[in-house]
Amino acid sequence: MRPLVSSLLEAGEQSDFKKWLSKQLVDNGVKITSSSRGGLHIRFAMQGQLADFQKYFKPLGIDVQESPTTISGTFDTFILTMKADNGIVKVGTTLPWVNNYIGADSKTKKLFGPKDLTPETMALNDVRMNANEIIAHVDGHLKSNYSNYYDALMKITKLSAGSGKSISLSSVDLSNFSTSDLATISKNYGEILGGIWAANNLGFKNIYFPRVSNARLIDFYGERMKIDYPVSVKSGGGGKVTITNILDALQDKVKQGKVNPAEQKSYMVFKIVAENGAREGIIKLHTYFKTEPIKELARLMETDVDSIDLESVNNWLDSFGSNEDIKETIGTFLETMNTKITDAIWERNDRQRFIVSPLGEWVWKFLNQNEEIRNSMTALARQLSMIQVNVDIKKGALVFDVNRFKKAEFIFGWAGYAAGNKLGFKMKLGS
Repeated sequence: MRPLVSSLLEAGEQSDFKKWLSKQLVDNGVKITSSSRGGLHIRFAMQGQLADFQKYFKPLGIDVQESPTTISGTFDTFILTMKADNGIVKVGTTLPWVNNYIGADSKTKKLFGPKDLTPETMALNDVRMNANEIIAHVDGHLKSNYSNYYDALMKITKLSAGSGKSISLSSVDLSNFSTSDLATISKNYGEILGGIWAANNLGFKNIYFPRVSNARLIDFYGERMKIDYPVSVKSGGGGKVTITNILDALQDKVKQGKVNPAEQKSYMVFKIVAENGAREGIIKLHTYFKTEPIKELARLMETDVDSIDLESVNNWLDSFGSNEDIKETIGTFLETMNTKITDAIWERNDRQRFIVSPLGEWVWKFLNQNEEIRNSMTALARQLSMIQVNVDIKKGALVFDVNRFKKAEFIFGWAGYAAGNKLGFKMKLGS
């Protein structure tokens, strides 16, 4: 586990990379677009394909590759990596880039909606089938509802019945799909592909998709020797799951007396998250742990730590005449977290964001550095007799991975202020 200061330094290096690159681009007539979603990244429009981008950035000492994860639901995401020492940006520093180009060769409209290709829309809910039956079942639905993409999707479907963790897609024409399209297919269709793959690679006779989708983390059940094993499916690197979900999933064991969350060091974290809204919960976590950022905020607000809540923060912020006044006042508060707020955010009329966003980004890293708390969360998650299958469709391969909750390590995570989600957790892959 890297120390917290290391994570903060990396964030600072990314920020330096973005600032330096922004100047290079603006000097060359490229307009930078501000965006608060998806964490620290750079967003600008550039016409062309990957080879064109690599040629453009090579003189700047920057390598460009497609990103395994997507930030935007509309535009492609790439990873920029500094390869040459320029005295400003550290070699090896990476920065996500969202190419929001709108033009003839860009895919500005998503090919699939948020519910397309899911077990529910493919009429697989409350259905128990073996792998071959699932393939035959989706064949008709793909042909009827996604005829323009039927050939590629059906080939991917049949290939998912193959063996091994990486299955080549060299025989599939994916030219109609952008990187973000493939990410959507991984996420939406991944439950079905994961079921087919699990049947042939994990020894399940049948796959059962529950009637209620997303019920307590479970996406499908794999049947083996007349026993149903719950399986959670995640796309790419695996999404974050709210802590409330893990407590819900444990309720049966809690009622049976097999699990007592209150005995865990992480219990107060779970309790605070469960009993408060997303933004209120962030502040409550800081006041509970008496963190340095909340102590500094209390000093600035001229109050004590235990008196700080979302309402008092909002009232305090409303007492300022302008955002510039707030900016001048909370500098020491931001310094405790080694963070900055972008000019684009300062220009917005969402003052609580100036406080809650940096607190949220800081606290999940803080919790991951507390081994007792992080380990106790892992201990609770391991009580779930679940399997997690990760599905990732890339340009060249269909990649699967499998991890069992009872053996996995879990870490805290947060989707960010703009997403509006509570603190969550995520399986640490490869642990």
